[in-house]
Amino acid sequence: MMKRIVLLGANGQLGSDIRSVFAGTEVYELIPLTREQLNVENTESVIPFLENLGHFDVLINCTAFHNTEECESDPLKALMVNSIAVLRMATFCKQHDVTMIHFSTDYVFDGNQSSPYTEEAETHPLNVYGSTKAAGEKAIAAYLDRFFIFRVSSLYGVAGSSGKGGNFIETMIRLVKQGKPVSIVNDVVMSPTYTLDVAQAVKAFLDRNVADYGIYHCSGEGGCSWYDLAVETFTLCGLSYDATPIPSSRYEAKCKRPAYSVLDNGKISSIYSMPHWKSSLKAYLTQKGYVTETGGTQ
Repeated sequence: MMKRIVLLGANGQLGSDIRSVFAGTEVYELIPLTREQLNVENTESVIPFLENLGHFDVLINCTAFHNTEECESDPLKALMVNSIAVLRMATFCKQHDVTMIHFSTDYVFDGNQSSPYTEEAETHPLNVYGSTKAAGEKAIAAYLDRFFIFRVSSLYGVAGSSGKGGNFIETMIRLVKQGKPVSIVNDVVMSPTYTLDVAQAVKAFLDRNVADYGIYHCSGEGGCSWYDLAVETFTLCGLSYDATPIPSSRYEAKCKRPAYSVLDNGKISSIYSMPHWKSSLKAYLTQKGYVTETGGTQ
């Protein structure tokens, strides 16, 4: 029997890859919805809108207010999108017996650990974005039995991030190709994650009818600093670069970020094995045409 899936945030970086992974399958009917059709900031409209869609089996929520600096300036919008709208979705899913798939963040942690965070680690967000995402997680867990929350980290994808104007990798490549020197933070360690890997993990869960509900860490395997990520990018692309590692204290930022937020993928690995961040980065750069299939550069 065909599963009907409603995808919110279908044009975003992650939503675009989920659309491509589910395209052309005979098992799923994917209903992609964009911000123009449902702006979840208007939280009162969420449940009536979903009720008008007719019966469906799975709700995948890729909506988020994730510009971390803007979240600090507009905490009410962050709360509406990342917490209250999510609570409305969970309420709908409870009432209509729908499985909910939602995405959270490594920013629910404070970064005081020095080893990868497991799903059981206590959440201690340092910023508005992390706080509102943690509240969204709690709302889902309080209302639903059938849910998957995938915590992701430092996302990049072919579609780019609408809220941030592209992604870190594209920005670095552009600056270096322009011959500009770059200064990159080297004391913040995370797990860069290719959105296509996350999309494929989601499909694997649905393909296998996984019933072990709850939170899963779903990030690039291993960890690195932003500086390491940039240098690996330049190396794979065969670009000459002038890059200086700098401490995060050199950046004027309203948003306090965890210094270490590598995620432990042990739990998800029995269902879908997340690739190492380096191999995913190469796959992304190949997909974008920066690196040829044989490993040479273009």
